[in-house]
Amino acid sequence: MFGSRRLDDESPAAPTRVDLSPAEPTAGPAPADKPTAAPAPTARPKTPKAHRHDVDVMRVLAGLTVMIGHSGGVLIGGSDEGSDAWWLGHLAEAVNPWAVPMFFMIAGWAVLAGAPPRTEAKMWDRIVRHVVPLAAWSVIFVLGFNLFDTDEVDVRHDLVRSLLEAGRPAFHLWYLYAYIPLILVFGTLILFWKGQRPWKLATLAIVLAGSTVWAPFALEIIGSDQDAWKWGFATYQVVYFTVGAFVIHHAHELRPPIWMLCVLFAVSALGVLWWESRRSYPIENANPLIVGLAVSVILLVSRIRLSERAKKVFTTMATASFGAFLVHVFFLELFFERLFDVDATPILLVVQYFGFLALMAALSYALSFAWGKLHLSRILG
Repeated sequence: MFGSRRLDDESPAAPTRVDLSPAEPTAGPAPADKPTAAPAPTARPKTPKAHRHDVDVMRVLAGLTVMIGHSGGVLIGGSDEGSDAWWLGHLAEAVNPWAVPMFFMIAGWAVLAGAPPRTEAKMWDRIVRHVVPLAAWSVIFVLGFNLFDTDEVDVRHDLVRSLLEAGRPAFHLWYLYAYIPLILVFGTLILFWKGQRPWKLATLAIVLAGSTVWAPFALEIIGSDQDAWKWGFATYQVVYFTVGAFVIHHAHELRPPIWMLCVLFAVSALGVLWWESRRSYPIENANPLIVGLAVSVILLVSRIRLSERAKKVFTTMATASFGAFLVHVFFLELFFERLFDVDATPILLVVQYFGFLALMAALSYALSFAWGKLHLSRILG
């Protein structure tokens, strides 16, 4: 989409590959009474795309930064305004807001440029690989938190609600309710652009497009007390998906001075700190300050030169980032909600914060790797 348009082997417009039979001569003089035959046309072999190790780094950083932001949010909500713990939470939140928009940007890059879907079956596979973990973790979180906070979790109500929207205890899954429709719509458009006719995908996209009207009406007709419906995407998410895809795809060509990118990140982070502590918390994802954070991260990461060992580490970690993101809220609840002492001295606050943050990240990735080894990634992410 953002590069040259290549013909896929599956595309109807792709040239036919012609191979010579082993029984046919491939050299030697032609008979005198026959003209020399022109060589059979062959398809140009496709050049494999180079792996984007910088995108692996972005995925890992975004997943870890979400943990930083969520833990900061717990400190803000669990301490008195103006206290040391409250300010520590806001400092953590100040560098966090770019992380979830980055998920949309990377998804846009993958669908539009990095790995556009080649067939309708491939697109269905991408959708299923996100729907199944969404459903699985919605159930796991409701049942799991019910064991600890029976009064806080209404199992029946929350399980039904998870079909319509994300909420506590699995509040962090909200972005998948927009992410899945985004890759559905744009993946379908890509396939049409390639000359295919993915009518089933298109039908599902149209049904989802009108769901904000028919879903609440249907819930009212059946007498349900559920009144929320969050399947769909907002304008700012489309902007992150498309513009972010362009920036990631051309990141190696966009090379402003590093000092300028560092200043942009610092100024944007200070702006977020002021906005959230003085104006409105949490900051809206559509705020331009977040664009400054996200773009500076993309362009800074694209300038990093990784060793071969570092490439392998980030590639391996990137495969577990989605699963670590999905499970980390359990450890967020344990370490920051239950064990963190918000009344400690400033030094002890910082020690607690980084210690619990490192432990949360380590356990989240360890579990993700573990169920990957058990071949449960299709279910658990």
